[in-house]
Amino acid sequence: MSATRHTSPVVVAVDGSERSAGAVRYAMREARIRGCSVRLVHVAPTSLPEGGLWPSAARDLEDLRSSGERILDRAVAEARAEASDVRFESLLGRGARVPELAAAAAEGGLMVLGRETRRGVERLVTGATTAGVAARAVVPVVVVPADWRESHHGRIVVGIKSFVSDGELLACAYSMASARHAVLRLVHAVEVPDLAADLGIADSYAGESVSTGTRTLEAVAREWRDAFPDVEVETTVVVGRPADVLVDAAADGDVLMLARPHRDLQHLARLGRTPRAVLGVSDTPVEVVPSKREPTTASLVLESSGEILKD
Repeated sequence: MSATRHTSPVVVAVDGSERSAGAVRYAMREARIRGCSVRLVHVAPTSLPEGGLWPSAARDLEDLRSSGERILDRAVAEARAEASDVRFESLLGRGARVPELAAAAAEGGLMVLGRETRRGVERLVTGATTAGVAARAVVPVVVVPADWRESHHGRIVVGIKSFVSDGELLACAYSMASARHAVLRLVHAVEVPDLAADLGIADSYAGESVSTGTRTLEAVAREWRDAFPDVEVETTVVVGRPADVLVDAAADGDVLMLARPHRDLQHLARLGRTPRAVLGVSDTPVEVVPSKREPTTASLVLESSGEILKD
């Protein structure tokens, strides 16, 4: 697997818990592939939440800053001991986690986060960090389970929702599959509406939708074939809840790629129901690709020699 040279670092968030372990390993793997450094980021809060959920050892803001520095120093030391061939940087942010991490992501080429594990009241107090950053970052965000270990299935899975607006997602996915000599699996989920079931036409609706989706996915694959003739493509259309379909389809993949809806003045922090659900349960790393609403087709990629991720 040849490295793709990037100047921007892979940015990874660390919080001092085991939740970050898989994310750090994933970031190191990506840095080797991309030929860039890893920037470890920890955000120390500047205010204390109410409710007694914060560790009693960190009761003033200076303690919070010092604790953050120790967490970051330890994470850097452990990462260097595990990957002496990777260059590491560090950054201590201060303030609210989501905007600080989103700002740190903007200086990198990829943001890596550990999968959210908090539940209940603590989740309400601390906020859903992974979903919040994935909704705001201007670069792709990968969410990785804590126990992730490097493996090579040789398959990249892409969830296709809209055949019209997912051009940027497809460009990134095809470029990654080509650079990494991986099979590309395009997946579309068909969700049967309750009204179809109420009218007794659920089966016919599902059958027609699967046929239409299959033909359209195959047309998409043909459209991109000239730009990426070396990429082997699989197409899958499944009836079911989109989040469940995508998680199942990605079980034997190296990464599951999803598009984030375009952000505008009315939707400054949109993630979408399906990506939000997938981020919380997938055992396969999930990469959320932000849509900039720029026209991206196979012909445009071919005209630019496919240089979105490839060198």
